[in-house]
Amino acid sequence: MSEWLIFLAIVPLSCIYLTKNMYIKNRFMWYGISFGMVIAPVSFGLIQMTYIPFIGKLLGLVGVIGNLTHGSIGYISLLWSGTIEPNTVITATELVIINIFNGVLFAYIYGLIGHAVDKKLAKEKESIPALRTSLHTATSK
Repeated sequence: MSEWLIFLAIVPLSCIYLTKNMYIKNRFMWYGISFGMVIAPVSFGLIQMTYIPFIGKLLGLVGVIGNLTHGSIGYISLLWSGTIEPNTVITATELVIINIFNGVLFAYIYGLIGHAVDKKLAKEKESIPALRTSLHTATSK
């Protein structure tokens, strides 16, 4: 069942397509939010692909790296808050809670990163027309 988590990768891919074609102003912010929502479950789903001979092993390695960096943060945060009991086996319900927490946390983090990229691109876009004008026009303001 966890192999179906890979299909969550459709969310950021469709977000890229829609924001690019609809010319949305904060394109990278929306992409960061959609990417952050699904990074932890998709990396967990990639770990389950290791039964495929060669490509599955590489996908599993990508999943392990992604899950080490994204999955453990939610687990440790929920462990410190007392939501999950220490030294016990994680049940399916707790795994869902961990992935929801990771989705909210990383959607916020990657959304902030995307917003910063959008602001930087907007600032660069504003400064470019000044370079194309004559020196007298640019300095007269």
